[in-house]
Amino acid sequence: GGYGFDLMDANAFDLRNILQLFRRRWLLIVVVTAVSLATASIALFALKPVYTATTLVLVDPSKKNLLDPESQISGSSSDSYRVDSEAELVESETTLLQVAKDLNLASDPEFGVRIGMREQLLAFLRIAEPRAPSGDQALQVVMGNLRDAVTVQRRGLTFLIAVNARSGRPQFAADIANAVARSYIQAQLQAKVTSTLQSRDIIQARLADASSTVALSETAFDSFVDENLQRISEATGRNDLQTTRAEIERLTRARAQSASLADQAQLSLDTGDWATLATSLKDEALASLNQQRAYLENALNQAADGSQTAADLKASLAEIDANLKQRASTVVDALKSDLSKSQARATELRTQLRTDILDSNLPSDILTRIYGLQQQAEIARQQYQTLLTRQNDLDTQAFLQVADSRVVSEATPPSAPSFPNPRLILLASALVGIAVGIGLAFLIENYFGGFTSEQQAEALLKVPVATAIPRQRLRGRVNSDGLGVADSLIVSPLSVFSESIRRIRISVEQMIRRKPAVEGPPKGKVVIVSSAAPNEGKTTIALSLARAYALSGLSTLLIDCDLRKPSVHKQLGMESSEGLLEYLVGGAGDGFDLKTIMAVDGGSGARIVFGARRSDVATDQLISGKTFARLIAAAQNSFDVIVLDTPPVGPVVDGLYLAGMADAIVFVVKWSATPQQEVRSAIAALNSAKSPDTPLLAVLNQQDINPRAYRGKYAGYYAET
Repeated sequence: GGYGFDLMDANAFDLRNILQLFRRRWLLIVVVTAVSLATASIALFALKPVYTATTLVLVDPSKKNLLDPESQISGSSSDSYRVDSEAELVESETTLLQVAKDLNLASDPEFGVRIGMREQLLAFLRIAEPRAPSGDQALQVVMGNLRDAVTVQRRGLTFLIAVNARSGRPQFAADIANAVARSYIQAQLQAKVTSTLQSRDIIQARLADASSTVALSETAFDSFVDENLQRISEATGRNDLQTTRAEIERLTRARAQSASLADQAQLSLDTGDWATLATSLKDEALASLNQQRAYLENALNQAADGSQTAADLKASLAEIDANLKQRASTVVDALKSDLSKSQARATELRTQLRTDILDSNLPSDILTRIYGLQQQAEIARQQYQTLLTRQNDLDTQAFLQVADSRVVSEATPPSAPSFPNPRLILLASALVGIAVGIGLAFLIENYFGGFTSEQQAEALLKVPVATAIPRQRLRGRVNSDGLGVADSLIVSPLSVFSESIRRIRISVEQMIRRKPAVEGPPKGKVVIVSSAAPNEGKTTIALSLARAYALSGLSTLLIDCDLRKPSVHKQLGMESSEGLLEYLVGGAGDGFDLKTIMAVDGGSGARIVFGARRSDVATDQLISGKTFARLIAAAQNSFDVIVLDTPPVGPVVDGLYLAGMADAIVFVVKWSATPQQEVRSAIAALNSAKSPDTPLLAVLNQQDINPRAYRGKYAGYYAET
């Protein structure tokens, strides 16, 4: 990788990196997906099936009048709002309350009051006995359950309303949906009937006043005529007006008498008082029949009970009663007919009198007064007639009302549950599991996990990344031939690993050359190889880098500065030496010969100073002391490059003391393993400890890639042996 960093490059979509992330974290994604599917399966097993039935109701917003079908009006702009309002009324409290009563939901095990798990547990433990809810509380529970089970929605912009009901029983779901539709339509019809009857009652209350007004207007006219008839006759010279008025009065008196007689006769007829009826009507046939009845009653009283004579007399008496009733009805009907005729004649004469008066040559004051009274009477009669007609219409309409809504499709028991949908839930859980797994993998890789690309490391660490070294497929530190990873530089100089080490070397050289020149004789360059945590492959990189310098012809010294856990000798398959430790502890003078504690790497010719461990000495004191400083100064005078394999920065502080001596620092990060926070903390510590002009570059070690694919792409440049 380069030493600069472009934000666009860091945020660019890299399909190869994403596929690599899937390949590295496939197990995490599979496990999360499997857990999600298992949870969904358990939930599906535990959930009770719910069935949904639907009833379709069509709302007709047109105004309907069965007495005048052609007057129906529809198509106004408010029809759509009317349908929305009806949809709200379908699930109103009134409708649902009626459904609860019709279906007796209070005693239904699904919608009625149930004892909760808490109450059951308390009762089982004999802590408290469950208390039955009050009537209002039980009703609230039933209504709440019903409200949750019923949903009403309009189908788009149509006039159709869908009533959906859910229940654990298919047939009951259909029953609820149909009951809600029926209750709503019945309530709608009842509301229309009630509204019509209320209008009728209002008009009926006005009819009495209108009738009184008509009577008063008629009385006022007749009173005026009576009071002024003498004057009218003298002014017009018509004596017949007096005669007509007298005839009207005679008919009125006769009608009153006939009306009284008719009422009395009707009462006698209803009560079977034949004697009074015959006397009041003075009808010979009735009197004769009544005498025969009295004779038969007398004979029946003298006859023995149960005899044939008594039976014959009872039959004859029943026949006489029937004849009496028939004759009395005929006479009463005739009397009422005469009464009607008399009334009609009186009305006719009154009309004739009014006409004759109006047709006469009346004085202006009388004529004006008569016309005014006549107009008032006419207006009163018209108003009364209008109210009477409207009352009759409303009476008829109240029993001819039809609902504005009707059921066009009744609900039927659903064949399959609407919830849960196993296929949809399992698919959704699988997608959620995959998404969560990918999200966790992304978080682990980019935030909580390690670094997975050079661009990512440069973006987050703000330091250049020299290269990413591929993972070497070896078991332990050596393969079957006794060769370690660091030996690849010698036995496979054209391998990907060897080229990666050389890339580190040239990156270090370029960075050192950019440092300001130092006056005086040239000195060897001190290159520190550090890491944040153990097992990063730091020692392997340090040994390989020292060999790379040595193989290039530079005199190179590798010092194992990890005095707590030295491991360079293990990489070379040699025994450890306590020469360095004894030198640092003993404080040797300037005459100390450095060669006495050195070993030679047979493959590259690099000189190596092994480390050793002693638990009774603080290693940071040895590293930070003057003796070690003299050792480094002597090494700089004798070698071109001094590579220091330092302890990891996280566990111990030794590496921070060594950072102040470095000309360059190579920081090793294990690919996709070392937590990012640890790496940031370690680099921050090194930046504080090193000189400001000392370059620091990172190396991603053990990159997990397919070596065959990598070599296949650059087959002409790499050769593994």
